[in-house]
Order: sequence, then C-alpha cells, then structure tokens
Amino acid sequence: MANLESILERLLVPDSTVIRQATQDLQSIYKDPSVVPVLCQILTSSHNPQIRQFAAVVLRKRLVKMWKRLDAPTKESIKTALIQILVQERTHIVLNSVAHLVGVIAKHEISIGRWDELFQFILQHRHSGEPVQREAAMLVLDALMDSAALELQSQFVSIFALLLDALHDSSSYVVQFYAIRCLTVMAEYVREEECHRFVELIPNVVTVIKALVLRDEDKACEAMELFDELVECEVDITSHVSLLIRFFLELATNTSLGNSIRVKGLALVSWLITIRKKMLLKHGLLPIILEAVLNIMATPTGEEGDDPVESQSPISVAAQVLDVLALNLPPEKIFTPVLQMVVPWLDSDNEFQRTAAMIAMAVMVEGCSEHIRNNCVPQLLQFTYKAVTDRSHIVRNASLFAIGQFSEYLQPEISQYSADLLPILFQFVDHALVSSHEENSYLTKIFYALETFCEQLGPGLTPYLPVLMDKLFMAVAPSASIHTRELGTSAIGAVANACQEGLLPFFPRIIQLLREYLTMSYNKSYSVLQSQAVDTLGVLARTIGTENFAPISNESIALALNLLHVDDPDLRRSVYGLFASLSYVLGDKMGSYLNDIVPQMINSLSSEEGVSTVYAASNMSFLDFSEAEEGEGEEEEEALEDNDGVQGYSVENAFLEEKEDACNALAEIAENVGAAFLPYLDDCFREVNVLSEHSAVGIRKASISTLGVFCQVWYQLCSLEDRANLDVLVNTTLLSMAAVVRTDTDRTVVIATLETLESLLKFLKGVSFIMERNPLDSLSVSIQDVLELKAQCQGVSEGNESGEEGYMAEYDSVLVECAGCVIGPLAAVAGGEVFLPFLRSLLPQLLRRLSPSSTVADKSFAIGTLAEIVDGMGVASRLLLDLYPVFMQLLQCDDDEVCSNAVYGLGQLASKALPEIRCHYPDILQALFSIAQTRLSPRLVDNICAALCRMILVQQDDIPLHHVVPVLIQNLPLKEDMEENDTVYGCILQLLDNCHPAIMACLVSLLQVLSVELSPMSALNPDVKSKLITALKKFSMQCPQQLQNACSQLSEEQLSILRTVVQ
Repeated sequence: MANLESILERLLVPDSTVIRQATQDLQSIYKDPSVVPVLCQILTSSHNPQIRQFAAVVLRKRLVKMWKRLDAPTKESIKTALIQILVQERTHIVLNSVAHLVGVIAKHEISIGRWDELFQFILQHRHSGEPVQREAAMLVLDALMDSAALELQSQFVSIFALLLDALHDSSSYVVQFYAIRCLTVMAEYVREEECHRFVELIPNVVTVIKALVLRDEDKACEAMELFDELVECEVDITSHVSLLIRFFLELATNTSLGNSIRVKGLALVSWLITIRKKMLLKHGLLPIILEAVLNIMATPTGEEGDDPVESQSPISVAAQVLDVLALNLPPEKIFTPVLQMVVPWLDSDNEFQRTAAMIAMAVMVEGCSEHIRNNCVPQLLQFTYKAVTDRSHIVRNASLFAIGQFSEYLQPEISQYSADLLPILFQFVDHALVSSHEENSYLTKIFYALETFCEQLGPGLTPYLPVLMDKLFMAVAPSASIHTRELGTSAIGAVANACQEGLLPFFPRIIQLLREYLTMSYNKSYSVLQSQAVDTLGVLARTIGTENFAPISNESIALALNLLHVDDPDLRRSVYGLFASLSYVLGDKMGSYLNDIVPQMINSLSSEEGVSTVYAASNMSFLDFSEAEEGEGEEEEEALEDNDGVQGYSVENAFLEEKEDACNALAEIAENVGAAFLPYLDDCFREVNVLSEHSAVGIRKASISTLGVFCQVWYQLCSLEDRANLDVLVNTTLLSMAAVVRTDTDRTVVIATLETLESLLKFLKGVSFIMERNPLDSLSVSIQDVLELKAQCQGVSEGNESGEEGYMAEYDSVLVECAGCVIGPLAAVAGGEVFLPFLRSLLPQLLRRLSPSSTVADKSFAIGTLAEIVDGMGVASRLLLDLYPVFMQLLQCDDDEVCSNAVYGLGQLASKALPEIRCHYPDILQALFSIAQTRLSPRLVDNICAALCRMILVQQDDIPLHHVVPVLIQNLPLKEDMEENDTVYGCILQLLDNCHPAIMACLVSLLQVLSVELSPMSALNPDVKSKLITALKKFSMQCPQQLQNACSQLSEEQLSILRTVVQ
C-alpha cells in the first residue's frame, strides 16, 4: 500500500498509457481492506489537492461496497477521520468530494440514529466567523440533502431556520448558493404542514439570486433550478406570483445576461401562466408580460442566419410564452391587446419589429382560432400580404410561417383566399428552386406554408394541380439538395391528402421516385429523405384509392420489411406508419405479415433505447472498478446507495416519437386486420397500458387512444367464453381513464382521454356491456370535476369556482365540451335509471350555462349536451321532462346552432312517446314549422326534418302527416347534418313500406329526391343507400302501377338513375 499515493499521482500524468497502467495498478489493490486507512491517510497528508480529491473518490467507491460489513469501531474511526478532514480541508474540489462521501455514509447512519457529531459539525461551522468554514458546513448539508433528504425529513423545521440564516449570509454568496441547493432538494419532500415555511423563504431566494447573477451567472442559473423543482411539487407559491413574474421578466429582458438564464426566466414565466392564469389577470400582470415578451421578440438577432422562430434563443422562447398565453387565456384578453401593440410595428423602419409583429400573430392563432375566424381573418391576411413582399428576408420568413399557422388553425375561412395565396406561394417556391443559396430555415418556411395550405384546401386544390406538381417534381429532382427533396416529397404527400384520387395521373411518376429512395442502401445522410419517402408512400396508400394502390401493395410490404430493422428510430416510426396505411389497403390479407411486424413494434414500445445517463461535470468516469468488483455481486444488497455522480437521464426525442407512432400504428392495424391480430392483442395491450403513465405527453395520448381501440377490437373478436374476463378488463380500463381525466396535468391528454371514452362508450352501448359501479362512480366524478373546472389540468390549485368561465381559454372550452360529450354515451351504457342519481349532480352545471348572460358558445354546448343526455337516458327520459320548457325556450334563440341543438333535444324527447310529451306535440309541430319558414340555416332545417321523423316513427297517429310529409320531402336531401340521414330515411321508408297515403301523395317528389341520393355523385352513407335501393325494389313489386305513374313525371336523367339501381 506504500505506493498508493504514487499510483494516484500517475493518474494526473497527461499520457493515456500511463493513466491506463495506473488504473490497472489501482484495481489490483482495490479490494484489499487495508486500502481504506491508507486512503484516509492520503486525504489528510498529501500536499497535492488533486491527489486528495482522487483519494476521496476512490474511498467513496470502496466504502459504498463494504460499509455495512465493517465493525463498529472501524466505522467510528472512519467517521471521526472524515469530520477531521472536513475541519482541516480548505480546497473546494477536495471538500466537495469528501462531502459527497460523507453524504453517502450519512444516509445509512442517520436512518439508524447515529452520527450526531456530523450535525454538531454543521451547526458549529455554520456559525463560524470564517467564511470557508461556513461554506464547508453548507457544502456538507447540501451533500446530506442530496443523498438523505427523506431520512432528514423529521428535522426540516430546524433546517428551514438554518437555511433562512444562511440566505442572510451576505458575506458569502457560496453559503447562500448552497442554501438554495438544499431547498431545491427539500421541495420534493416537504410536507403540507411545512409548506408555509418553505414559501416564506422565496423572497429571500429571489434576493439572493439577483445578487448572484452579478457575481456568478452560472451559479445563479443553477440556483433557479429550485423553481424548476417547484413546478413538479405541491408547494403553493400563490402569494408570491407577482414577485416571481417580475423577477423572471427582469432576468429575461436583461440583454447583458447570457441566453441560458434569460431562457430559464422565460420558461418559468410560461410555467406560472399555466398554473396561475387567473392571478395574472386579477393582479394586472398581463400587460407587463406582453410588453416584455414582445420587446424580446423584436430584439435584433445579431447573426444573419438566426431563425427567430426555430432557434432556442430568448427570442424564440418569448414567442413560445406568447403561444402559452394564447392557449391559456380568453382570446379577448390576449389577442386584442397584442394586436394593438404590434400593428404599429408593421409600419416600422425596424425589420425586427416587423418580424416580431408577424410572429406574434402567427403563434396566437392556435389558442385564439375561433375568435380570429369569427372576427379577424381579412385583417390578418392584409397584414400578411404586405409582409410577404417585405424587403427584409426575415420579415418574409415570418410571413410564411404565419401563412402556415393560418392554414392549420383558421379553417375553413382561410381556404376562401386560395386565389390570392396560392400564386404568392408558387412564386416563393419558384424563387427558392432556382436560388441554390437559400438557407434551410427559409426554404422550410416556404414549404411549410405551401404544404399546410394545400393540404387544408382539399378538392379545391385540383385546378392548381398541374402547375403545382410541375414545381414539386422540380423540388425532388436529383439535382436538388437533400433538404429540398425531403420538403418536396413531404409536399407531395400533402397534395395527396387534399386531392385524393385526383392525383392519379401523377401516381406512376411519384411511385417511381419513391421506389428509388426506398430501395437505396441505408445512408445516414439520406435518412431524412428515406423516412419522408416512406411517409409519403403511406399517405398515397390511404388516399389514391384501394384499387389503384393494390397492385403495388405487396412490393410496398417488402420494401417496408427490408427497412424495419435499420437502426434509425425516425425511419422505424415511418415504417410503422406505412404498415398502418397498408393494413387499410390489404385488410385481413395483411395477417400473414404480422409475425414479422408486430413483435418489432412491441419491442419499440418497451425499449429503453435512446435513454442516456447524465453525469455531473466532476464525475471521474475513468475510475471504473467494475472489473475489480466482479465477484462482489452476492454482496450487492449490502452496498450503500450512491448515484456516483449521476445527475439524471435524458431521452432522445426520436425514440419518444417512435413509441408514439408505434402505438398509433398498432391501433390502426388491429382495426383493419381483424381476427389475425387476436394472438397479439394481449401483449400489445399490456405494453401500451404501461405507456399510459409515460412522462411524454404525446405517448400518453397515443397509448390511451390505442387502448380504447384495442377494447373495441377485442369485443369484436373474442369468444363468448372470454367475454366475462374482457368485461373486467374494460371496466378496469374505464376506471384508469377516469383517473387520467381527474389527475393528469396536461389538458391535451385529458381531451384525448375524453374523446377516447366517448368513442368507446358509444361502442359498448351496442355490445351489451355491463358497467361496474366503480368505473361509473369514477367517470361521473371526473366529468363533474371538469364541468366545475376542478380537474388537475384546469389549475385546480387556483381554487376554480363555478361561474368563472370568463377566465377560460378556447382550449379550456374544448375540454369542457369533450366532458359533456361523454355524459350521453355513459348514460346509455350504464342505463338511464342507474345513471339518474349521477345526472342530478351534473345537470346544474349544464343548466347554469343557459342563463341569459351566458355566451352563445356556452348555450350551444349546454343544450347540445342535454339533447345527447336525453338520447342516452332512453326510457328514463320521463324523469327529464323538466327539460321540455328549456328546449322550447331556446328555439327562440337567434343563434342557429343553439336553436338547432334545441330542435335536436326536442326530437329526442318526443321520440320517447311519453304521454307527458305527446300532449305537447301540437306545440312542438307549430314551433318547428315556424322556424322552418323563417330560418335559412341548412343544419337547422336538417335537424327539424330529423325531429319530425323521430316523432313520426314513434307516434304517427298524433302527427298530421298530410301536412308534415310534404314539408319534410320538400327539404330533402339533407344539406349538412348527414348523420341524420339514417333517421330521416328510416321514417320515410317505413311510410313507403306501408304505402301510407301521405307518402303516396308525394311519390313524385320523393322519387326526385331518391334520384339525387342514389346517383353516382351522392355522398350518402353506403348503408343508407343500400336500404333505399332495397326499399325501392320492394315498392316496385308491391305498387308497380303507382311507381310507373310517378316515374312518368320524372326527367330522363332521373329515370335512368332509378332504373339502374332497381334492376
């Protein structure tokens, strides 16, 4: 052991060969028990601080393994020696390593009530007159917190007092820094009764960080991790929101600071917006936030190539803050004041102000889309037309980004301007294709705008198709850059989505192009192009027509299987999407390929690939003693816990996206393939269910939606013997989804879960599913929480109360509407009588949204939900008769949507044929006829037709059919609400089957309607169309003369259509 110090010295030599040999020498003596006292001796006697640091690290690694096997006197000797070293040591890097060693040992010793001397050391040195000793005390406390916070929880009250004292230690910023580090760890473990003590320290923390910024910006940035930790814990910082917002904005707007701390400040502003949006408005903080973020967005970028939209700079993060504001605040609170601030900038001589103005408008459209669609589209487009021709390329770039955003979120209004926008976009594409010097970000914005606008335009793109495809074929030419070809290939997929089979003339050339990309050997530099080619092929499989794609489906499967095992998560997720598309084409014929496909997808779901360990900067990873420790496996459970310098873990986004896309693809394959998927359902369900609690939002959404699909597919495929077990599984799944609605903090996850519940419950209604009481109770409570704005994702910690819809953003309204959409199907599955007690608690939340002061959107949502509830409650609707006057009153509403929903509700009530409702039939008919004569809304008229038909179907004797039927047929075919075709034609066919005089008197008009509905151009549902054809054939045999007489009054075209389908 005499040469141990010389071995450590050789580790400092800048020669890899010497270091390697020294490491081997150290490993050879590493397991010798006598190495411990020698290392302690080196720690106290070596004159070289790096040697002492190495000794501390090696000692920690050794003691972690053997501590529990040491006898008590040896342990006490080592602990005494360590405290003595802490007292004597003055070099920070050594102190730091010794402190971490002490922390690892203390975690064990504290748990069994030993080592009081350590706390005496901390308390004594914390009050020392020497800053170095105070710093050493706080360094040790920091190390203790890092390793043993849970064990110290019982002493938090006294530790808070110590930390408050440390925060006031203005003579040592190091002491203050370590105090904040201790608080950062404690935030996770602080108990409810101690939260107020924690909160009381926040103003002191802010003061310390403000001073720390001036001395050591890196440490200040690290200290702000305390607020990152508060994001995840239960400490209520409501009382300090104003202080924190102003502090974070002060950092963010200070251009003399580095980007890291400025971005950190902006990110924390975003956090406070999401959890305390009402306080921002109540305390008047919104104006100062807007002024700060907009001024940051208008800051000169410095570098010519900087992209203010995509780069992770204060400018781009400020734009993200504005996006968060738009997603979380009512549009009139955010969009209007921002517009007032940035419109003058559009005429500014400062190009960065003009750029900021366009980006501000662009990032707000997602959160304020309905408000903008109803009020501002022409105005925004006028600003855009001007910006798109601006002399500055960064302004033009921003305008293209805005066009893409408008195209995505302002539909269908924005598509009405295609004649103006498409020529502009074509001109940009032409310029980009002939200008090889265009930067990637500019080119990306051009194609983003073009692709998004074209895809949303739908069939309206067809007239532009020849010109557009010429440009896209230029973009994907071999002479173009890889990035340009990637963008062009993606745009072809967007065009396919828009034009569907209209793209068929270009299909052979496109396939030839894609085949070239898909058959080339994998090359990392071409991987993005290859992935995009796979995506576009998948789009074509869905859109070009099954019969058109079928000839190349087997070739496509072979190409996809060949790419499946390439070690590239982006390519794999694209291949999974292609398999899903091919299942749409092949259906059950794809079953023979599942054994090659599904196991690989399950592997992607469970894989931890892409997860990497993040080590502290000081971690000496080259001191690897894994070989020396071989054979100690049986003693592993005796080892102390030690993170060995691990700070955390990171996951590459590509692997997260692969999991998400694998979930979505499996759901679609299961739906399309059918029975052949049954052997894989159990394993797939298990893996997807695990992912429903994943930290990534996208994965949680995809997994929950996929579970809903799996449940439906399983019912379609399972045997009667397995039905009971499946009922248990689905009840458990419903219970889990209810918990997600109530507790998940992300609004989009909850929306996706509610949409899945709605779809699943509607399906379960048709399979005689028996819902257990627990999921029914839990779902009802979860829905009520959302309606009362008390779900976790609605900022429950802000104390939401009923009647506070004035603070709701558009996405908040979507969330509430999704919850409302679940109530009707839930009532239908549970049974009206069973669901009634739950309904009594839900109804007040809906009825209060029908007050005269409620917004049109609230009234429409509430009356529509009530109508769906009546449908779902079935015969129990006799208990909902109090809704009759509600529906009748809202027939008078000026808004067509509200009126239409009230009509639908009346129709549902009337369809129950209850005596209490039948007596109101004359009043209902009079009201419906009056509306039909004075209102022109197609959807409203469609709903009137459906309501009349529901009444006829259940009680035609109470209906004056000779008056009603002519009006009904006069308003057919339905114009907008095609879902009502089943009801409407079900009624008409019943009358026709009985040769009712009222329908016979209108036979000519009816046949004219049927000639439209049965024409090749008709969009009528195939099932309904089939019923019409069957009924018409039957009628031709029952009443041939009447049919012939009526047909004599039809045109040749109408006759030709009817003859074709009847024959």
